[in-house]
Amino acid sequence: MIGVILYGAGLGMLGLLMRSNWSALEREVETLAGTLHDSLKPLLPAEAKPSPQLAAVLPGLCLVGSPCQPAPSLIPRHAVSITDPERFYLRLLDPSGGLIAHSPGSPRAKAERPGPAWTVVAGPGGERFLQYSIHLHRSHTPADPGANALEMDWGYLQIGRSLSGLDAERQRLWWATQTIVVLALVVAGLASWWLSGLAMRPLLAAYRQQEQFTGDAAHELRAPLANLLAVVEAHRTKPPADAVARDQMLAAVQGQGQRLSRLISDLLLLARLDGPEAGAAMQSCSLTQIACDLLEETSEAASIAEVQLRLQSGDDDLNVLGVESELYRLVSNLLLNAIQYTPSGGEVLLSLRREGNLGLLQVQDSGMGITPADQQRIFDRFFRSDPGRSRRQGGTGLGLSIVAAIIRRHRGEIIVASKPGSGSVFTVKLPMATTPAPPSGSTACPH
Repeated sequence: MIGVILYGAGLGMLGLLMRSNWSALEREVETLAGTLHDSLKPLLPAEAKPSPQLAAVLPGLCLVGSPCQPAPSLIPRHAVSITDPERFYLRLLDPSGGLIAHSPGSPRAKAERPGPAWTVVAGPGGERFLQYSIHLHRSHTPADPGANALEMDWGYLQIGRSLSGLDAERQRLWWATQTIVVLALVVAGLASWWLSGLAMRPLLAAYRQQEQFTGDAAHELRAPLANLLAVVEAHRTKPPADAVARDQMLAAVQGQGQRLSRLISDLLLLARLDGPEAGAAMQSCSLTQIACDLLEETSEAASIAEVQLRLQSGDDDLNVLGVESELYRLVSNLLLNAIQYTPSGGEVLLSLRREGNLGLLQVQDSGMGITPADQQRIFDRFFRSDPGRSRRQGGTGLGLSIVAAIIRRHRGEIIVASKPGSGSVFTVKLPMATTPAPPSGSTACPH
């Protein structure tokens, strides 16, 4: 398609240029013909036939029936302003179309009346000429002294303009057009190859990510299903002898079922977050109140892990624009992730503050830290810095992926700062709301 468009544009431009040059030639010939006609009217002899009087009027022209003699000097040759045999020729015809006089080397014509005003004729050697024919008039003064001069038909004047220059220009433009089109196609092909490669990179990355996600999801789903089937198969072949064994079997089935349920719920949430933004409308949400509620909800998990959980807030009420349920999940995942990777006796600090028109939420732990290589992948789905620890505590490997998706949905930003052995700091920046959040019936948050 690019080639067809370029070729059509090149041919169109070639046609326009040649039409412009052709019009310029026609104007040049018309101007010259009018000048010659006006110059010759008062000088023409009475009869349109080869005669010494005509030879005197038009020096340098060849009279029919007489030998063609060149003009003796430069001035007589330019008396009619047209003597360049390489570019022009001049012919005089009688009223019946018979040739009377002509320029040296001009093409011969049959005795007939000229047809259309503009014609293309072939000269000696096959050279083409653009020929213009007009009626030639002679000025005649009547015998009455007071009468005006009359214009009488005398014959025909034909001027030919060589088309060799125009034909050469057409050839040059033709080959220039072909060359430019070919070069443009080569450049367009290379550019298209490069641009298509750039366009395919995110698609290939998304495809590989989808393949990785599919493989990871299949693996994560297969593990609890395999455990479930193993427990059921074992108790089918050997039914439990007492209630304790039966309760253990049911507890194992329930645990694996809950793990599957959490995994499926997280996958559905990710699918919804990655889809079009057609969910709940954004509104003003109190990030301080959300942090207080989650501090209370996660205190039991922190107590079991023997981790101290504290809140440090520089603003009494920090209102951000968002969806409250998603912000709850965001803060909850960050807190549970920090508790999960903090050893016993450690501390998790949740701090809130305002920075310009952004609300900042920061979760800092004193855990094992994250290596620089893992920091590039912690938001990938099913990635775990410590797979064994995460699975033992029931993690699905999707917590931080959900955090990243929620932050993208809220047009925010998350920054990770961590060193192995020195803990990690997750800083979330969210746009502030212009209106306060609706009042809540929750109690004050302990600091």
